[in-house]
Amino acid sequence: MPFTKYDFKDGVATITMDRDAKRNAFNNEMTSEVSSRIDEAEKAKAAVIVLRANPGVKVWCSGHDLGELSPGAGFDFSQDPMEKLFERIQSVPIPFVSMVEGMVFAGGLLMTLVSDIVIAAENSSLTMTANKMGLPFPTSIYTYWLRVCGIHKAKELLFTATPISAKDACAAGLFNHIVPLQDLEKFTYESIVRPITLCSREGLADSKLQLNLLAERIYLTGEDEKAIETDRARIAQSPEFKRRVNALLERIHRK
Repeated sequence: MPFTKYDFKDGVATITMDRDAKRNAFNNEMTSEVSSRIDEAEKAKAAVIVLRANPGVKVWCSGHDLGELSPGAGFDFSQDPMEKLFERIQSVPIPFVSMVEGMVFAGGLLMTLVSDIVIAAENSSLTMTANKMGLPFPTSIYTYWLRVCGIHKAKELLFTATPISAKDACAAGLFNHIVPLQDLEKFTYESIVRPITLCSREGLADSKLQLNLLAERIYLTGEDEKAIETDRARIAQSPEFKRRVNALLERIHRK
């Protein structure tokens, strides 16, 4: 069963998340499907890729499908398909535009961080829920935050696990533009996507490559990295982390 829809027209590849019943939560199959859609767009020599949800959704993306976790299991980002999808979005030499409406949670928020441009409807909101479970992100995830928004706003989202409005997100640099919901598609495709298609594709690819490389240059010593990984491994195996994961899974399975 496909979890996305794909359209290619006039150099624009549009990937539509189509798992509304699960709030567009990314399971392994959906993650692989979106990655394949990106491959398809690159082979077609798309000028721009747009990621969107079906019109009218309440939740644009809720992040990882936690139903795939098993009670008592930890979380290994090195084996996480969604993390590999984030890397693919950043490495594909094509501008990647997210067109957002409704609520965005957790991995969905990370999806917007790795996008090149984010256009959002006024009804959008962002929430990072990872610390509800105490999920120990790898350093690579934190670099996404620091290259998009200031450290104070990143800490607010991570420390409080509460939503911020579209207006607040735009002021923090997390969204490029916010527009009325009824104007979202028109503004995205006419004011952002169409001008991109008129630019040099080689030039766009080079700009994306250089900007992303410069933004990633956050230096940590070998000792820093070792200390971080040791602490992450400790958290991932801690009774508190497993208790929070199990409690969340129980709530999910009761629904």
